[in-house]
Amino acid sequence: TIHNKVFTKSETKNQFKDKWGMDVIVIDAGHGGKDAGAIGVNGTKEKDANLGIALKLGELIKQNLKDVKVVYTRSGDYFVELYKRGKIANEKNGKLFISIHCNSTKKKPSDASGFEVYLLRPGRTQEAIAIAETENSVIDYEDNPNRYQQLTDENFILVSMAHSSYMKYSEKFSEQLNNQFTKKLSLSSRGVKQAGFYVLVGASMPSVLIESGFLSNHSDAKYLTSKKGQQEIAESIFNAVKDYKLHYEKMIEAEM
Repeated sequence: TIHNKVFTKSETKNQFKDKWGMDVIVIDAGHGGKDAGAIGVNGTKEKDANLGIALKLGELIKQNLKDVKVVYTRSGDYFVELYKRGKIANEKNGKLFISIHCNSTKKKPSDASGFEVYLLRPGRTQEAIAIAETENSVIDYEDNPNRYQQLTDENFILVSMAHSSYMKYSEKFSEQLNNQFTKKLSLSSRGVKQAGFYVLVGASMPSVLIESGFLSNHSDAKYLTSKKGQQEIAESIFNAVKDYKLHYEKMIEAEM
């Protein structure tokens, strides 16, 4: 369990619930500023699509879940280092970390299409490893990329083990995301996968990374850059957040 449910004498059940309740959700719009992310077939920058979806998701949470505070790792077009994104999440006592990205292939245009949801674990497939490497290459824009050198394969497995206490929650949320995306979006599901994303390493809480679709695909790119598409993606994530919040709070009740 992530909640260390042994109460101190001075801690009541209500205090325990307040401490661990789903009260802060961190929304991470990938890339930003000098880091454009993937460039789409229509010339769109990934950083803009990510931010559009992130802000729409935040508004839905603010309007409909009054007991939840929204924290953005960025709320405009500026650069934030990967390690700082997790730091922000931890400092704000986040209970869920959602990193929003768009996918792309090296060859453009391409037929690759659909959304993927990722968990933090060493990558199982070459494709998953390649996607993580692309997202992690953002460190080239940072002043001190050497800070990530300790994340060798062996150390990464240790980091993954440290995250294992959150994993059942991350898995549950990723499953709910996949269900909601499949239910609402015309984009096809490429499934729930795992890979070593640096941005998820720093967040000490349940966390997922979403690749919302392929900017290298004409149809996906049009959808990802439209207000309608971004709103529908945000609504799907929001519906998964609602489902997850119910599940999470039942788990908290059971632990008390």
